[in-house]
Amino acid sequence: MNAVMPRARAYLRIADELRADIGRQCQPGDMLPSENDLVKRHAVHRGTIRQALDVLVREGLIQRYHGRGTVVVDRLATGEFAVVVKPQFLGADASPYWATAAAAIGEALSTRNSRWGAKLHLGRLCEDSAEHRASLDLFEAEVLKRLRGVFAFHWLGPREKELRAARVPVVQFGAHVDDAATPWDEPLRNSVDFDHPSFYEQALVHLKKAGCRNIGVLVHALPDCSARYLDVIARCVEAQGLQISPGWLRARAETGGSVEQGGYETFRRLWETSPRPDGLLVTDDMICRGVLRASLQLGIELPGHLRLISHANRCVTLPYHKTVTRIEFDPAAQARAAVDLMLRLLRNPEAAEPTIRVPVTLIKGETT
Repeated sequence: MNAVMPRARAYLRIADELRADIGRQCQPGDMLPSENDLVKRHAVHRGTIRQALDVLVREGLIQRYHGRGTVVVDRLATGEFAVVVKPQFLGADASPYWATAAAAIGEALSTRNSRWGAKLHLGRLCEDSAEHRASLDLFEAEVLKRLRGVFAFHWLGPREKELRAARVPVVQFGAHVDDAATPWDEPLRNSVDFDHPSFYEQALVHLKKAGCRNIGVLVHALPDCSARYLDVIARCVEAQGLQISPGWLRARAETGGSVEQGGYETFRRLWETSPRPDGLLVTDDMICRGVLRASLQLGIELPGHLRLISHANRCVTLPYHKTVTRIEFDPAAQARAAVDLMLRLLRNPEAAEPTIRVPVTLIKGETT
């Protein structure tokens, strides 16, 4: 037998090796080698082996049974799914998307198995992404032990690696262009987003076919990433041979007041002070509510004075006296795709997929 390694240094290394073995070779319900076999394999004291096994028990990877041995845990049978979303996005002034999509995850899970469900993990009410990640309870030992997987509406940054190390897969919703902490050029893994390139193309082609030439664009983005977001949209407009009316490429940042009120004030100010476009693309449903309210007050006829097309979530009605032409996003379809991806990752935690893009649908209304 080789020289016995100091216990303080050895048990963590052994836990890492066992964790890797579980990921590569073991299925739920498989037995790990006995303590005696592990002592011989790793040339350490029995107490060191027990410390290593205790680490994996705390992570929820294995369960030890007296007289039977150590069994690999099936997290689909024993754990819970977490949904991470900032609490301010579930408030009365937020887009209905967040609450609808979070609920759709639970519905998609229960469709697969009536015993499955999802638990919201909100963190503190805060604006800063790093502060939000630090406030999450996902990384507390007792919570981490129970997790099967995490559905994240916000980029978790380096802490996602901690979840993957604990064999907890993470499925991300969206490309997170509104999160200043997201590396813009770093491709996301295991992400489910709507087909935004198709959204821009369908909307702009529709405006072009309606005879528009000078258009405005109102988007919803945080200040730190609004410039790069607007640059992407500007390139899409140019690719369609359209022009942006001076002053009408604007991001309504999430700073003070409701998003709807921001859309109202931004549109009203631009309409009264800037050259007026003949078409308008609004990439957020709450901003569009504000735009529609302002257009009613200003006596703007749609489509007489202005042709408008908007983003809209399925089953959410925009308050207006006419049906708005819109590109419809279906949160339930996104949730189903996310759950399918999660189940694939649970079967193979090392698998990584590029962004899955959920199709969007153009629905013509009376505004055009």
